[in-house]
Amino acid sequence: MVKLKAQTTGQVIDEIKAINNKVTNWPNSNGQGMLISNKAMNIFLSNKMSSYLSGNEDLSLYKNYVNINAAEGMISINHNFHQPVDSDDWVRSFVVAGARVNIANAYSAKSANRYYDNQLGFTIQKTWMGKPKTYYIANGDFKKEMDAARALMVNTIAQSINKKAEEFEQSLNALKQEEVPGQNLTQVKSKLRKTFYASLRADYLQQFFEQQSELLVNTGNYDLITDNWTSLGVYIPVIPQKFMVSNDVNTQVNKHYNYPLELFVSHTRFWESPKLGRFFLTFAGKGFVNNAVQSGSLFSADVTGAQGLDGTNTVTINKGDRYIGQYKNFITPLAAGKLVYIPGTSHVGICFRIEKNWGPYKALNSIIGIPIVLIDKKGVPAVNFEAQLLLQDMNNSLKNTRLPYNKTAIGLTVGIPFSKIVY
Repeated sequence: MVKLKAQTTGQVIDEIKAINNKVTNWPNSNGQGMLISNKAMNIFLSNKMSSYLSGNEDLSLYKNYVNINAAEGMISINHNFHQPVDSDDWVRSFVVAGARVNIANAYSAKSANRYYDNQLGFTIQKTWMGKPKTYYIANGDFKKEMDAARALMVNTIAQSINKKAEEFEQSLNALKQEEVPGQNLTQVKSKLRKTFYASLRADYLQQFFEQQSELLVNTGNYDLITDNWTSLGVYIPVIPQKFMVSNDVNTQVNKHYNYPLELFVSHTRFWESPKLGRFFLTFAGKGFVNNAVQSGSLFSADVTGAQGLDGTNTVTINKGDRYIGQYKNFITPLAAGKLVYIPGTSHVGICFRIEKNWGPYKALNSIIGIPIVLIDKKGVPAVNFEAQLLLQDMNNSLKNTRLPYNKTAIGLTVGIPFSKIVY
């Protein structure tokens, strides 16, 4: 936690004026410059970027957030460890750690008396942020209007600071020795004054940053804001997946294990325009420990009594539900791309994602999604939904399975950012 500086009202006001002067006097290079301070831009971008939060590849600049994927039955809870610096700077990098667990399978398996597909693990990822860039007409009105509005903002804040400090000093001067028995009155006042001005500085700096962000949102005085970020992470399973497999319907059933370790990297480009809306373009790569069961290369033997199906023949067995075929674990590399577009002030957008797998599992999969963002009374994104159409194995790479007859599914993801913004 950053220690707050105890200062006088003059020092607090001078610090706010210095931040404002930096923005006002920032060199304008071909219509690219600063309209709000760096920390104000952190707040602005956190709300714009959090308007799309569908999966682990997506960025949240909130301290905590939850992702739920109904199609996979997964829920992940994440915490951002970023600690703000005590200066006006953009967020440069941070580490996010989280837990991922399969919740849907445990319920359905218990209800249907099937084997559990337990998945529980932890993720840790490092994200590097690019420097935000703001574009506007070099000699247009946007810059002039923002400079004037910020100057008025600074003067209003300065008056509020002086008034609040004056009221505090009056109350402090009225403090009597008998009200603090056993303590040195001078020392008590010194400590109270130090705490008050430290809190005063923190409160009004935050107000200044938040008001700048709100000003930019409400006025739309910019042509384009861009940013980018790169994330590198790992998923570490805590417990193995367990599968009951036999080579054929008449051989012994064996238990097999898989630890679905993942290494992943992603890079996202972000564009925000008050006229066109928001664009997210993401490229991702992943390598994970896959297996014959989850890649769809084994038959499923559904046995409820004396007879069952191995995918081709009716068999007379009674050894419990299992998979039929040759089990193996293997590494699957994956490359994916995703484009998300949310028009203007709309709360509904469109998403398209495509991924290609290599190795024994070669499936080409895609997702067509409709992201929907719900905002709170302050206009800040509160919950993100994405209704999805899942298109699996579009290249018909999986043979001799039931998948070709059931390659389209419906999915839903939910993203919930909460707690404070990391700025």
